[in-house]
Amino acid sequence: MTKFLLGFFSFGWLRGFDFLPPLLLRLFLAPLFWISGSQKLGLFTADFDWYNPLTWANPEIVKTTAETMSGLPLIGSFSSILPYAIGGLEVVGAFLLFIGFAVRWISLPLLALIALTAIVALNGQDIFATLKELLMTHGYTDMSTTSFGKAIIYFLMLLTLFFMGAGRFFSVDWFLYRRLQNRIKASQSKKVTQQKTLRPEDPFELDNTTDKQIA
Repeated sequence: MTKFLLGFFSFGWLRGFDFLPPLLLRLFLAPLFWISGSQKLGLFTADFDWYNPLTWANPEIVKTTAETMSGLPLIGSFSSILPYAIGGLEVVGAFLLFIGFAVRWISLPLLALIALTAIVALNGQDIFATLKELLMTHGYTDMSTTSFGKAIIYFLMLLTLFFMGAGRFFSVDWFLYRRLQNRIKASQSKKVTQQKTLRPEDPFELDNTTDKQIA
C-alpha cells in the first residue's frame, strides 16, 4: 500500500515523458524569435540580397527600434546598431532552440533581451506600480495582454528552459551528452583494465573480498 501511494503521489511513471515540457517550450519560443529576428533583418523579402549587407535589415523596423532604444541609459549611443544585433540574436536563438543545441547558453542572452524588452515596454512608467497592477489584474479574463505582461511570460519560459535544459531524445544537447558520457565511461574502464593488468593482485585489497576468494 505504501509503495502504491508513493508512486501515486510522485507520478514516477511519468518520467518517461519528461522530455515533452522542454521540447514544447522550445517549439513554442523558436518561431516567435525567428519571426521577430527575420523582420528586423529583412530576411526573405524582395529586397534581401545575401551579397549586399545593406539589404540585411528592414529600414522601418530598424528605425522604430533605434528610436525606442535611444532613450535608454547606456544604450542610446548604440541604438543605431542594436537592432541588427537583436535581430541576429533572435534568429540564431530560434535556430538553436529548434534543434536543441546549447539551449542553456543561448537562454542567457535571450533572457537579457527579454528583460530589455520589458524595460522598453514600461515606457518610462514606474516598474513597481506596473508590477502591482499586473499582480492585481492577474487571473482576470482579459484577451488583451500588455507588452510588459508578454515579456514576463517569455522570461519565465526561458528561465524554465535554462534550468531544465533542452530535454531528452529530441535535442542535440542530449545526443552530445550521451556521446561524451559514454566516451568518459569507456576511458575510465580502459584505465581500470590497464591498472589491473599491470599491477599484481594483492590479497589484502578491499576489492579482493572474502566472498571472491571463497568463490
